[in-house]
Amino acid sequence: MRRWLLSLLLIGLSLSSGWAVSLAASAAPPAKEETKKGASGFEINKKDPIYITADWMEVDQNKNTITYKGRVVTIQADMTMRSEALIAYYDPETKQMRQIVAEGKVNATQGNRVATGEKAVFDDKSKTVTLTGNPVMRQGNSQVTGTKVVYYMDQDRAIAEGDGKVRVQATIFPEELKNQDNENAATGKQK
Repeated sequence: MRRWLLSLLLIGLSLSSGWAVSLAASAAPPAKEETKKGASGFEINKKDPIYITADWMEVDQNKNTITYKGRVVTIQADMTMRSEALIAYYDPETKQMRQIVAEGKVNATQGNRVATGEKAVFDDKSKTVTLTGNPVMRQGNSQVTGTKVVYYMDQDRAIAEGDGKVRVQATIFPEELKNQDNENAATGKQK
């Protein structure tokens, strides 16, 4: 699950690294590959371009936002996120992303990993990603559900929460986890 959460955060992290201008324009290919291995061993390329398509886009410099609406598809490397809307909030002075909010049928996929919910919030200041609205995290046949899932980027940890009516539920297939660990060992990746 940690690798998947790290992958999901890739878009948020990349956007929080000065992508305000790139969000409003076409992304250019990276000049030089800069691969970074995250805390969970997942290799990411922070310079991979981010491609966003939507039915509508607005840049509002008075509100310091970039808004995409209608069948929004965000792609970076092998990660794809779909939503009905995507709003990027940026600092007017630094042009750095402060927060990215994806809303409406959020679906992020990478390989056999899928995260769904009604809303995903990438917050640069708190270094968190919060998934709400019937969040479901799947990897293969294993899954975790609750009312909210919060991933703390700096701490490489996640918390799934219930609300008193809905409890956290997890279904884990140990054989799949064992196979994943064996694949990671063969390729030199860590958990």
